[in-house]
Amino acid sequence: MKVSPSYARLTEAFLAWSELHVSAPPKPRSWDSVQLLVGSAKVLDNYALEHLEKALADSNAELAPLGEPLKLNLGKHRWLSADREESYSDWLAWILQGMSGAAEILPLYALSDEVTGELLGPAGTVRREVRSQHGRTDIEVPIGKQGLLLIEVKVRNTGSELPSQLDRYAHKVADQHVERPLLVLLGTEAPEPNLDLFGFTFTSWEALCQRLRQYAHRVKESELLRAAAILIFCGAVEQNLLGFSGSPRRFRAMATVNYLHDWRCEV
Repeated sequence: MKVSPSYARLTEAFLAWSELHVSAPPKPRSWDSVQLLVGSAKVLDNYALEHLEKALADSNAELAPLGEPLKLNLGKHRWLSADREESYSDWLAWILQGMSGAAEILPLYALSDEVTGELLGPAGTVRREVRSQHGRTDIEVPIGKQGLLLIEVKVRNTGSELPSQLDRYAHKVADQHVERPLLVLLGTEAPEPNLDLFGFTFTSWEALCQRLRQYAHRVKESELLRAAAILIFCGAVEQNLLGFSGSPRRFRAMATVNYLHDWRCEV
C-alpha cells in the first residue's frame, strides 16, 4: 500500500495538532474537537503500523540472505549521527570506489543515459576533501579520460552560503579544463527553485539510498559483504538524516511504508 498525497498532508496536520494538544492548557472546551480528531488519527496510525510490519517483512525477504537495515538501531551510533558529515562522505566515497565505472556510478545520481554512454570506462581513484584555492571539495571521481564527477555532500538543510560555495567549485572544475564536468549537490532537501546552483544538479539522499538499495540487491549474490556494508550505510542515512524507522514515532509510520514500497518497485 502506498499512501496518497492527501493522507501525507493529513499526517503533517495530525502531528501539529497533536503537539498543540499536548502543550495546551488543561481541558479548554474549544479543544474538544481537536482531541476527537487526534483520537481518530491514532486509529489511522495503528492502521499504518500494520502496513509497516508487512512492508518491513517484504523488504527483508527481498534482501535475503541479508536483511532490512531499518530493523537495526543505527540512531544511537555517535559516528553515524546527523552532524558527522565527514563520516557519510567517507563511506559514500568507499562505495563509489568499489564500482566499476560510469555505468554503475552515474545512474545513482540520475545523470542522463547520453552522458553515461559517452563516459563509459573505469573510474579513477576516488578523492576526498581535495583542497585548492577554491576551497575543499567533498568527493571527486575521475571517469574515463574526459569526465570528472564532483559531489558536494550536505547532511543538513543548506544555508545562504551554498551558492558562493558551489560557484567556487564550478570555477575550480573550469580551471582544470575538464571536458565533461558532472557536478552533483547531494542533500536532504532540494534548494529553492530560484537558487543558482552554478551547473550542479541536485540529488536527494532519499533517491540515492533507494538506488543504492537496488544496487546492493543486484550484487548481493556475488559480493555479499559489500552489499551488507552498503545496506548498513543506507540504514544510517535513512534513520539519522531522513527520519525513517522500523519503530517510528507517532504518525510517521506511513512515510517509512512508502519509502520501502518505492525502492522495491524498481527491483
